[in-house]
Amino acid sequence: MLNTGQDEQTRKQQNAQIQALLKPQVDLTDLTARTAITIDYNDQNYNVKGRLRMRRDEVVQMSITALGVVEVALLEFTPEAAYLLDRVNKRYAKIDYSSGLLNTVGLNFSTVQALFWNRIFAPGKDASRLKPDNFKLTTVGSQQCIEPTRQSLLKCYFYTDEDCKLLQQTQLMFNDYQVTWHYDMFGNAAAGAYPTIFDISVTANDETAGTHIVLSNVSYTDKTWTAGTNLSRYTQVKAEELLSILKLLK
Repeated sequence: MLNTGQDEQTRKQQNAQIQALLKPQVDLTDLTARTAITIDYNDQNYNVKGRLRMRRDEVVQMSITALGVVEVALLEFTPEAAYLLDRVNKRYAKIDYSSGLLNTVGLNFSTVQALFWNRIFAPGKDASRLKPDNFKLTTVGSQQCIEPTRQSLLKCYFYTDEDCKLLQQTQLMFNDYQVTWHYDMFGNAAAGAYPTIFDISVTANDETAGTHIVLSNVSYTDKTWTAGTNLSRYTQVKAEELLSILKLLK
């Protein structure tokens, strides 16, 4: 016979664990860091420097510099859209969340922000409205696996440590596409542990591209930078045209 009281206690404990991984780290609204990035793309290997700047609910910026000094590219995510900027030739591409594949699978700013802030999420859902009941927790080996109770076209799996305190890996799956975002080397943030290494792999049609990002000089108190980019002096082009930026990084 099932122990109803014990089951209820277990569920309450799991809800508390899930809630801790859902909510933003208390009082942690800004993060800046230097980045050392290794990109494996199209049988080519690039080692570049850059910066990561994030302001919760406003922007996520990932810049790439040439020779570690001159900013040549910027990937910027805002609540409205994502932008890829070519700083050298003053070009940019806009990626709208509400159209195409991104809209179909529910990828938006909330999703991107959760990935960079080391939080769990449900595709297409507003993070502020998510509750522990929207997820279920199971044990997989020495890890806990959290997933949305109602999986959509984009399947999500979040793997934590045995105590369900640190989010160690996020896995996204859609048809033949798979994205694995692994977190490592957790530092002591002002309001909780934050990872200083991202290992990101994208697999499609048996081909894999990877990005290894190491953060250094991490600051949780720098609010001197300005979110958003003035695009008035930039020319809009298709995203494919901006892949030439990679030639500047060799």
